[in-house]
Amino acid sequence: MVWFNIRVGTFILKYTPFKDKKNDFPYCDKDGNALTRVSGHLEKGYFINGTTQEKHEKAFLLINGKAFDKFNRTKETDRYKEVEQNEVLDLVNPKMYLVESEKLFAELSESRKSLKFGISFGGQQSYLAYVFVNPLYNCLMMYIGNAKVSEQMLEFKEIQADKQKLREMTLTITGIDKARVEDLITL
Repeated sequence: MVWFNIRVGTFILKYTPFKDKKNDFPYCDKDGNALTRVSGHLEKGYFINGTTQEKHEKAFLLINGKAFDKFNRTKETDRYKEVEQNEVLDLVNPKMYLVESEKLFAELSESRKSLKFGISFGGQQSYLAYVFVNPLYNCLMMYIGNAKVSEQMLEFKEIQADKQKLREMTLTITGIDKARVEDLITL
């Protein structure tokens, strides 16, 4: 994590950004062997196997050890969950969309919940999506993203705890004298 300093009035602040997470899956051939993309200049780009130097026109995505073709654009899903509306705030740098559906607007307004589901726009990326009633504009909105604030906060707290343990160990070590050769060897 990179921290930056800023003075706001009489307050000295330190800040670090949350990072959005991408689902970058490595390229592979149909058997799951790793491929590297070679960009073409005057010709179409291609993929090459680093060990065999075999050239491939088409690559697949290596997901959980298996080769898969790219994601299709999500047009329908039956896999969704109703969750608390404040879970939407857990997304880091969400992309925002306006949504229209009178029936869903009425249902979510009454329940004060959000719908959570997976979505893809094609290609290599898939996202977590939340549809909810935005209380400021009184309309349905969809936020999509991959990274969660809660996960990064846990990492931050672990780093802080490790730093504190290191400080405590350093204090303990500084109270101990270094060994001297004269103490060990008699002349």
